[in-house]
Amino acid sequence: MSAFKTLIFNSKYKNHVFAKTKNYFTAALAVLLLAVFSACVKTEFDEPPAGGEPVTLTPNKTIKELKALHLNPGGYDKITEDIIIGGEVVMDDRSGNYYKTLVIEDASGGIEIKFNDGFLYQQLPIGRTIYIRCKDLILTDYAGLTQLIGSTVEEGGVLNAVGLTEAQVRQKMAKGAYADTPLAPNEVSLSEINDNLLSTYIRLSDVEFIKADTGKTWADVVTKFSINRTLQDCNGQQLIIRTSGYSSFAGKKTPSGKGTAEGVLGVFNGTYQLYLRDETGVSMDSLRCGAVDPNAPGLASLDEKFDAVTANSDIEMPGWVNVAVQGNRVWRGASFSGDKFASATAFSSGLAAMETWMITPALDLKTQKTLSFETSSGFWRHNGLTVWVSVDFNGQNPTTATWTPLNFALPPSDANGYSDFVPSGNIQLPVFNGKSYIGFKYTGDATTNTTTWRFDDVKVQ
Repeated sequence: MSAFKTLIFNSKYKNHVFAKTKNYFTAALAVLLLAVFSACVKTEFDEPPAGGEPVTLTPNKTIKELKALHLNPGGYDKITEDIIIGGEVVMDDRSGNYYKTLVIEDASGGIEIKFNDGFLYQQLPIGRTIYIRCKDLILTDYAGLTQLIGSTVEEGGVLNAVGLTEAQVRQKMAKGAYADTPLAPNEVSLSEINDNLLSTYIRLSDVEFIKADTGKTWADVVTKFSINRTLQDCNGQQLIIRTSGYSSFAGKKTPSGKGTAEGVLGVFNGTYQLYLRDETGVSMDSLRCGAVDPNAPGLASLDEKFDAVTANSDIEMPGWVNVAVQGNRVWRGASFSGDKFASATAFSSGLAAMETWMITPALDLKTQKTLSFETSSGFWRHNGLTVWVSVDFNGQNPTTATWTPLNFALPPSDANGYSDFVPSGNIQLPVFNGKSYIGFKYTGDATTNTTTWRFDDVKVQ
């Protein structure tokens, strides 16, 4: 082969090799860029990876023991020991009811952990076990609730808490396994609530919202203000449920029935508060305390002397309904010379209008029955007591029922004191093939119609 041909051959060969090499390089570069690009795409953590990320850390103190190191109420205690705690997340910030905060719990108790960043639920959701190296972190409290924080900052001569930073989270925290079945709540009653339950997940049974807080929004979605709603049990014990205006369920309505409530217990200046994970934390579909069961059979007779009422307390008796239609006053227990009875008055109420009903349990009036009772008035200003019978009362709301008035003998009017109790006389009740109810209705106002009305010894026979 001539030198010229050899040169041409070698040039073509080199160009061919270079072209192949260039193609391989281009393909490899494309694969590398794809890998880099994929690594930069934000991963969604709404569904935590099964099994979590096991770690080898072993707690050497319980959460209760850690909290005991907070010796400066309202101040800051730096942790100097090599302490490791572990616990399962029982409250995160998914619903917005908590902000940049987690609550973890172990067998000894629970603690709030404050962070500098939000969206914690993406990596540390409810059910995740986490371990914390506590050395150099700080214990403090907010209005009496112990918290674990990252540091402090001085502002205007005052120390303020700073949550764990991203760097502290990397250095101090390790993620453990994710529980397929999250920690069950502690079953407690309202009367059993105490400081040992703070920052733990609890479940309350047979509770309901007070009537003034039923059918109300959990919080103020317009101003974003947090709102307190009040729970109660059938014994009158109460507890606040506090909800953030930034929560995802702030604009939804509270239920009107009785049932259960689950959440994390907090405290604010000595007042216990419950925080829900979301609105599914309450399930209240049962009849309220003292409400009439629409499926219960009617009573063949009734003889109520009100011996079980408590003087100066709202009356709550099984089967009876005591409800305010206007204003916030209801029938109350009262006594005189050892005799107890029901009493209602608008005196010193401040109410422009007051209407309250005391309604008997369901009655069986398939045969002819008579009603009798005794009444008394005090410092007479108006005829504020009327008595009614209904055959379609639903057991809760007297305004939706049809009521027929019943005539009875009135006590004498005494403008300067209380009259004696006077028998009503025997009142014939309508015969009805179903359940019936007798309602004692008081109306008045704080300016003119202020008479106190009382009734006792209700009999149906």
